Amino acid sequence: MSYNIAVVDFRLPDDFEGACKIVGPLAEQDADEIKDTYRAFHDAVTRIYPCICDLPDDQVDDGVWCDGPLINNFTVKAPVIGFVYSEVEEALPRVGELALSMGLSILDWQAGKVYNP
Repeated sequence: MSYNIAVVDFRLPDDFEGACKIVGPLAEQDADEIKDTYRAFHDAVTRIYPCICDLPDDQVDDGVWCDGPLINNFTVKAPVIGFVYSEVEEALPRVGELALSMGLSILDWQAGKVYNP
């Protein structure tokens, strides 16, 4: 199990249900290529929390991300990234703040909230 959020480069409806209706299908649709905005976010966030694929074998269990390579999560129209539960309290606020500062919106399924920059 993981704690998942969607990070998108467009403004989401403020109501959670409306945002889910938009993001859900887009999270399943492959993108032709990774958008520059998503690549920039990926690069910035992995400077803070490295991809588990880049960690030494003895540190993989201490990583923030639930899967890797993390860049693969950005190959869809609405990227979804997942945190291991033990790291959510520390990592989610930092990742969310970074996303918002870069003009990205967030859909947080577990909290039932939408965050727009």
